[in-house]
Amino acid sequence: MFIRELSSTFAENNFYHMKKTFSFLLLAFLAINLLSQIPSGYYNGTENLSGTALKSALHNIIDNHNSVSYSSLWSHFQNTDKKSNNKVWDIYSDVPGGTPPYEFTFGSDQCGSYSQEGDCYNREHSWPQSWFNSASPMKTDMFHVYPTDGYVNGQRGSYPYGTVAGNKWTSQNGSKKGDCSYPGYNGTVFEPIDEYKGDVARSYFYMSTRYYGEDNGWQSNGMVNGAEILPWAQNLLMEWSVNDPVSTKEINRNNAIYNIQNNRNPFIDHPEFAILIFSSNYPQPTFSSSPVVNATESVLYEYTITASDSYGNTLNFSALNIPAWLTLTDLGNNTALLSGTPDNSDTGNIQISISATNNYSLPVEQSFTLNVSPVTHINSVNSSLTDIILYPNPANNVLYVKNLEGYYHITIFNVANNKLNDYYFTGNNSVKEIDLSTFPAGVYFVQFIDDKQFTYISKLLKY
Repeated sequence: MFIRELSSTFAENNFYHMKKTFSFLLLAFLAINLLSQIPSGYYNGTENLSGTALKSALHNIIDNHNSVSYSSLWSHFQNTDKKSNNKVWDIYSDVPGGTPPYEFTFGSDQCGSYSQEGDCYNREHSWPQSWFNSASPMKTDMFHVYPTDGYVNGQRGSYPYGTVAGNKWTSQNGSKKGDCSYPGYNGTVFEPIDEYKGDVARSYFYMSTRYYGEDNGWQSNGMVNGAEILPWAQNLLMEWSVNDPVSTKEINRNNAIYNIQNNRNPFIDHPEFAILIFSSNYPQPTFSSSPVVNATESVLYEYTITASDSYGNTLNFSALNIPAWLTLTDLGNNTALLSGTPDNSDTGNIQISISATNNYSLPVEQSFTLNVSPVTHINSVNSSLTDIILYPNPANNVLYVKNLEGYYHITIFNVANNKLNDYYFTGNNSVKEIDLSTFPAGVYFVQFIDDKQFTYISKLLKY
């Protein structure tokens, strides 16, 4: 989940520091922890689904909720939309991290009549009532009904949400009404402040899913067709949802409403559901690097992986299928490194799968076959020379050679079959020394050829 901390005032930063007795705090702590968890198995049956199949599955999970009365919304708001200072959490007047222009007190500031901002708060249907003919249970579904300033609510009216160009009106917290600047619609729209755009978007995803197939007689307009969100609006709301991730406020509200309605907003619990249902065109990552498909025994293998999407999102890489000798390291900037050194037991063809995701779409995989070749470029001919002893092995700065008799030409090669040095000894069964101090750590091959041209190869590890 993608969770941001959202605060309204300084007091919001201390949301959990409630001045209660120890016993009450303990009970509250236990209750919050119980309520903050998604019920076990709640989303069973949604695994590996997307599109209409996922939407239908979620509809069946959140359908038939406990519908409350319209008048009870006033009291329920005190559980779902209360700030830490016990004031109304009004998304149309709140200023996260700052001082709001005004605040409302539950009960005493209920609308009534109003003539300007700050007069009173009422019940804002983010999905306007006229769009579903003020019918139940939509009218009291708390996942889209918020307590908001009555005057601002009146300015919003039944206009769609959108981005505004050429403001016709602006509220004191910066919410706007005006001509739509988002591609696909050019009528009048209402734009909440950035900090609450994701909240609104997830309310719309909920409504479209909760009432999927139950929208007979609902209105069609510039933003919706019944319970279906039009493509331009899906793109808009998807951007809002991505740019304003799930907040602590939303999590708490989701839990509180679940306690009242006995259903949840899936798009708060699992923001990725929105991508899988409403954003089939959301850009998935693409790999821009071509796999390195060949490796050699005892040689360091490296493949620098790069990927991106057209929105410039930060990507996450994971290894779905790699052998133990390989390691995937995220280097940042949408790059990763697959590296490791195979030994002779790792030779052959290996299936590799790497995943990249932007956290807003289905993961994209890059799969390839890696061929690990054994070192075969030096041919060993076993003979009586196999009595020769090299020690220690692995060696550090000095290699000792024992059991040399007669004339020997000794050559050291690296694993790429490059000759590094030649040595010539006349053996008399004495121990010979070879200086390795200038050799970097790695794998080498020591070749012995005697005066009869018999050849013997020994593998050497230098540390």
